[in-house]
Amino acid sequence: MNPHSLEGQITALAPVPEALDQEWADATLARILADDAPLPRRRDGRRLAAIAVAGVLTVGTGTAVAAASGGSIEAVRDVLQNYLAKPNTSVGNDVGTLGTPQLVAEIRRSDGRLFAFWIAITSKGVVCHAHTDGVWNGEGAPSPPHLESGCGGEIVDPTRVDTPIPLERPDQVGGFFKDEGEPILYGVSPYPEAVEVHVQGVGVDRSLPIRPASHGFGAALPEATGADSLSLTFLDAAGRPLGSTTYIAPD
Repeated sequence: MNPHSLEGQITALAPVPEALDQEWADATLARILADDAPLPRRRDGRRLAAIAVAGVLTVGTGTAVAAASGGSIEAVRDVLQNYLAKPNTSVGNDVGTLGTPQLVAEIRRSDGRLFAFWIAITSKGVVCHAHTDGVWNGEGAPSPPHLESGCGGEIVDPTRVDTPIPLERPDQVGGFFKDEGEPILYGVSPYPEAVEVHVQGVGVDRSLPIRPASHGFGAALPEATGADSLSLTFLDAAGRPLGSTTYIAPD
């Protein structure tokens, strides 16, 4: 190697690694193996930091906070109240009274992990959201640090990333995710009278029920690994189509 080259200079400046203390390494390994507490599953930071919204992404509004006991709805309410009470949140404190959180989707994957998503609307129309992904088993209430939350914020279309759009309606919340082995879909119907949504795409053709309280829907879609987008058609109780939309999987 040329000692005057950039590579040679970097090599010369690099510290000499210390010899491994085998006794210390063996003791450390023993302590790790003796620890009965399971390590938390490493969650995908991109999906937890950015909530997909009908094929677009929210940015800069989420935070991980502690949840309280008293059932999942009360835990979500507390986590959102704590978020809104912080003076450095993006929406501040002038948002009115927080409404009752509603469950949008609760999706159990084939490996047993649970994804759950809630929304709550304030008296001034601010959309707040909370979710837990794979670290809560669905029993009792989520506990720290199982919930991520946020209120308001902006969304960006993947094809127009330089044009932020305010998050203003519950039906903007949702998405088609393929960032893990098993794709999932969830969202909120823009049609209050819809009772089911017909989902179609490459390898996908199924109908999902819509929750009456939140107008939410969601499911794991293992058959959707070959799809880049999904077409959603919302139907009323008589089976009449009310409208359609497309969810695009974020890159």
